Amino acid sequence: MTLSAGALHCSNCGAEHRPRRGVLELLPPGREPAPGVFDSWYGRLYDAGVNLRELAVPGGFLFWGADIASIFRLMDSAVACNPGEVILDAPTGGGVTFARGAPATLGLLVGADLSRPMLERAARRRRAGGLRPERVLLARADVTRLPFLDGSVDRVVCFNSLHCIPNHAAVLDEFRRVLKPAGRLVGTTLVEDAPLPWRINVEAARLGGFFVPPDSARLLRLARAAGFREWSTERSGALLSFRGE
Repeated sequence: MTLSAGALHCSNCGAEHRPRRGVLELLPPGREPAPGVFDSWYGRLYDAGVNLRELAVPGGFLFWGADIASIFRLMDSAVACNPGEVILDAPTGGGVTFARGAPATLGLLVGADLSRPMLERAARRRRAGGLRPERVLLARADVTRLPFLDGSVDRVVCFNSLHCIPNHAAVLDEFRRVLKPAGRLVGTTLVEDAPLPWRINVEAARLGGFFVPPDSARLLRLARAAGFREWSTERSGALLSFRGE
């Protein structure tokens, strides 16, 4: 596959995928997924809040008791890469990982998400930051069936989004499949077993249908089953940072 002007070309079969509104359609064949919560007003509200760091830091502490400033620093370091390296950001949402220009991303960052409205917001941020598709590629894709070959990605980042996906096992399986043998997974998620009083907010979000947060012990078991030999975590309020290899 070759990438040119944001389009993917396959030299073997001649297939070509051209972007629409800055986004490639790489969903597997089948029925169009039903609109999700991030296709609604909630997606607009969430995107505005998380991409305004001056609001996200106090808001993250108020709702989740989390040190969001440190999460942003972790995010910035996680998307840093050398020329020739590939990082998968999934789900990428509105592009918070590269919203500030991603100056240390010297390879290719692929942002994948199921929500086209969120991806189109990410495309606008990419354009506003002067980033070309050859550096930040955006694709509509299913994280439980990723359009990547086995062992083709150097790092997967998954920030504040695992709790939005019901099938945690399938996601972790796919992340391990597409990672190179020495590749690393870095991310954060809200967890069901958060300490009080933050657990109350997590439970309210779960009952409201917005989130499906995993339990941290079950997440460890799923990561091991997916093939991650090393799994380390750190808590900050209701938010769990994780690293897997």
